[in-house]
Amino acid sequence: MYPNFIIIGPPKCASTSLNFYLGQHPEIFVAKIKETRFFSLYYDKGMDFYAPHFKDAGKAKAIGEATPSYSFLPFVADRIKQHLPNTKLILCFRNPLDRAFSSWLMQKGIGKELLPFREAIDINKKQMGYITLEGEEGAKTWTQNIGNYSADDTRLRTYLQAGMFAEILKTWYKRFNPAQVKVVFLDDLKNDFDGTLKGIFKFLGVDDNFIIPNKEIVNFHFDRKANKLSNKIFGIKGTRFLNDLTPKFIKNKLKKAWKTKVPPKLEMEDRLYLWDIYKADIAELEKMLNRNLSDWDPNFKKEKTAVSAS
Repeated sequence: MYPNFIIIGPPKCASTSLNFYLGQHPEIFVAKIKETRFFSLYYDKGMDFYAPHFKDAGKAKAIGEATPSYSFLPFVADRIKQHLPNTKLILCFRNPLDRAFSSWLMQKGIGKELLPFREAIDINKKQMGYITLEGEEGAKTWTQNIGNYSADDTRLRTYLQAGMFAEILKTWYKRFNPAQVKVVFLDDLKNDFDGTLKGIFKFLGVDDNFIIPNKEIVNFHFDRKANKLSNKIFGIKGTRFLNDLTPKFIKNKLKKAWKTKVPPKLEMEDRLYLWDIYKADIAELEKMLNRNLSDWDPNFKKEKTAVSAS
């Protein structure tokens, strides 16, 4: 048994929460392990290695999993097309400027990123000019960089690629019928939670009148001091091993205890810098989805503030 839908991300765009919400529907089964990473990291083990993730699906109409990094990996899109050509794909987008900063914060918090935000972004920008994630070369690049925690430009960074939403959509539209792809926005989840979930339920072919009982946000910024201490003692790989051994309910309790009331914010200077990188892709996304995304433009927000103050 294999999935008939996959939440493909991107990272830091509510994929964890979306996976949690969909898993509450009585006609939907989601893999117990969030981020199986099969098509990116364990593909060489074969489809028989993947199947057990869904053995408890029973009579569920919709069977799925969530691996956010799939979204910006074209070689993964090729693999999914080969084995699951009829699967449905779910993407959730948010302001890519905030997404990039959130991703850097997480990498920095777990000790994988040692560089300041702007330096890390500049390295990422340069890498995009000579590193590909297409085909077997891309697959090799991706797998070889797992476990590479170097501070210099030898470590692959994907803060920018994961927010190039128009490019991401083109990657999947090239391989799948656009009718198989559902795009939601984090803002829609915030502003019309039940309506947004209803649209996803319709897309998946399950009862769209079901109301999610637990609407808790399950992924949020939290203080990772414990990770930093553990990294010093056991190293990053050791910390990740200990995290994998820790039961999920304990990790969730710790996260809530360490939740930061006021997470760090992206400075306007860096926001404008990122806007120059993303604005062409955002303009293309607006045309592709026929959606106004001017709210993502920091210049637009500055103009609104000036008008309201006058």
